[in-house]
Amino acid sequence: MGVPGFRVGAGPRGSYISLGDGLVSYRATVRPSRGSTKRPAPAARPLPDPQSPGDVVLSDVSGATTIEMAEVGSSELVTQLNDAARSPLFWPWSLALTLVLTVLSPWVLLAGVPLTVWLFWKDRVRRTVVAFYDVQGPEATRFQRLVDSFGQARTAQRAWHVVASGAVSTTHQHKTNAGASALVKRVPLTMGVGGPRHLSSNIAIPSLATPRRSIYLLPDRVLVRDGRHYADIACGSLRSEAALQRFIEDGSVPSDSLVLGHTWQYVNVKGGPDRRFKNNRKLPILQYGRLSLTGSGGYQAIFDFSTPRASSVLGESLTAMSAALVAPPPRRQPASGGPSPSVPSVDLDRLVENGVKPLPRRRLSAQGRVSVVGESHYQEALRRAVGGAAAGTEPERHLPVVATLVPEPENRHDPCAVRVDVVTGAGTATVGYLSRSDARAYQPPLLTMLRQGRIGTCPAKVTGGAAGRSYGIYLHLADPQALLLHNLVDDADLLEPARLVTVIREEDHQETLAPYHRAGSPRTFLAAELVSSTVSRGKYEGAYAVEVRLDGARVGELTAAMSARYQNLIVEAETRGTQPMCEAMLTHGARGYQIDLLLPNVR
Repeated sequence: MGVPGFRVGAGPRGSYISLGDGLVSYRATVRPSRGSTKRPAPAARPLPDPQSPGDVVLSDVSGATTIEMAEVGSSELVTQLNDAARSPLFWPWSLALTLVLTVLSPWVLLAGVPLTVWLFWKDRVRRTVVAFYDVQGPEATRFQRLVDSFGQARTAQRAWHVVASGAVSTTHQHKTNAGASALVKRVPLTMGVGGPRHLSSNIAIPSLATPRRSIYLLPDRVLVRDGRHYADIACGSLRSEAALQRFIEDGSVPSDSLVLGHTWQYVNVKGGPDRRFKNNRKLPILQYGRLSLTGSGGYQAIFDFSTPRASSVLGESLTAMSAALVAPPPRRQPASGGPSPSVPSVDLDRLVENGVKPLPRRRLSAQGRVSVVGESHYQEALRRAVGGAAAGTEPERHLPVVATLVPEPENRHDPCAVRVDVVTGAGTATVGYLSRSDARAYQPPLLTMLRQGRIGTCPAKVTGGAAGRSYGIYLHLADPQALLLHNLVDDADLLEPARLVTVIREEDHQETLAPYHRAGSPRTFLAAELVSSTVSRGKYEGAYAVEVRLDGARVGELTAAMSARYQNLIVEAETRGTQPMCEAMLTHGARGYQIDLLLPNVR
């Protein structure tokens, strides 16, 4: 019996897959073996080195290659597809030979043309794998829902595959990249229901394709194609996460995207236009939808859509399919036998009236810049926060303070408001608010944190105060989706995240790093400890080294050159009896788990 959205038509050769009642059965037509399909794993795909110190370093976020995924394990269907893709084509040679020999004798066409046609069809049959799906019951309903949601996602005017990403960490990078907190490299995404050219099936196959890599959504698995090589992921191991994404668009603006605000190609430290540039384009800040996928074998992918509706409906359907093919974990009863503990409630009215003192603070990631508005109404509070001092004109001479972010859902002027307070010797004082567009994005995660009994805090810089200039303030704050340092739930004094520094020897600590990686996220932000140590091996064995730890466990060390550069900073902090800490970024790719640190600029 057919299912709506399924195409009718399949051949007798290939594979027969049956799904129903939570069971999957697979039957394949045996083909002669052509040898192992495994190949040596390629080296990691390096991205071009930055051209200047101001360039943002981009990291590959496209996950493992299909060859590397196949080494973990492949299904019979994938083996057949790889055999078909590697099978040579004979008809082009026959056609070329026919055309050459025709010059000698036109009678060659009488034999050459039929032979070429016959070879064309033989090549097509040999290079095509047939997969016949018999999907029944709830599985058919779920897959049909996926096909329907994919149809809705295809209505998005634009879609992209994000292949690389890098954090903006220095003042120069921030000012020359429209005030963005991160840069991405993306390629246009084509959405269709045709499936890969080497597969013939009786169902519609939703596909997300780029010239470099494509994925195909089947009822029981996800096919991944890199060029002429295939791999697959069981639906039960696939994890999907849909989220809103603020994006500064320097290209054409999709008509179905929501414009949240505007910025400029070159900005000053407060986020306004840098007047030194005559050709300073005004750029829109759009709200996109982001779909992040992760799976077994190191697979990961990030897709952006011009409308959040596309990522939302597709993510929900994929989650429903993967959850149905995974056995639910056993329910654990509380030890006391009583009800499960609930999240503590928070009196928001008391919070707004009395400040943040009743709640403990949680340090947020500082990998970005966010402007504050309304400072002109809080000049006296800003003056008290810096003790009446005046800031210099250079960013290095702006005055550091600690800011707290207080969501105000009861604000009668704007229910999405987020208030900015600064910590002073006498408590806290309000110094402004996030702009309306920023507040809409930041309030939801801040409210979630608030209900968990924490208030967010981040470093900030105060400007002005000299020669009759008014005070201003801006925040060092990451994007709403990357606010949390996931192993840090309290406040902490972290080093300024001005530059990205590579950690080495992570290959010796993969088991330690693995639990920190968040499934569905290309990057996990953490807090790392820096400890004086010695180089463990190699040319500089025994020399001073900066050891990197997560929650007291060693995960790597800095290179000898970087250890020498930061030696004084670390040793001075240890002499004072303090533990130097910094932000860290954990990624997972072809080289396994890798960690990079965000450290201050030192000479």
